[in-house]
Amino acid sequence: MWDKARKILYRGGEILELLMAAAVVAGILVAMITLVPELARYWEHRTMTGAFMEYLDAVFNVVIGIEFLKMLCKPSSANIIEVLIFLIARHMIVSIGILFFFRRFMLMTKPDKDQNVPKLFGVIKSSQSSGTAQAAHVDTEKNAEGSKGAGEK
Repeated sequence: MWDKARKILYRGGEILELLMAAAVVAGILVAMITLVPELARYWEHRTMTGAFMEYLDAVFNVVIGIEFLKMLCKPSSANIIEVLIFLIARHMIVSIGILFFFRRFMLMTKPDKDQNVPKLFGVIKSSQSSGTAQAAHVDTEKNAEGSKGAGEK
């Protein structure tokens, strides 16, 4: 008797899972349709700081929905990990967008258009060479002070 009840409940859970998957498909389709105006809005405001982040957020919502649908249809540890990876990536991008927002609007600063980003290896190399040059300069100053101190005695 309990086995029959467990089978009925299990089957009911599978049916509910399929109904939820159908609801997720409907949501994904609606979200995909809304990407078209979102792309047009991004194109209009492409020079603004957060426009790309907003568009990317909308795209990630669709991707996460698709991964969630895959997880509902074929639950496996690999699918669950994929969903978690996309969720973490989406939140990281949203966090970066929030940082840009604070930089732009809360601090009331504008990005410097003439700002040149130096090449990473050149910066490291120059900092290392200037560091060794500064150390050599400090050593010569110490030697000069030591010889002055010896001459004064």
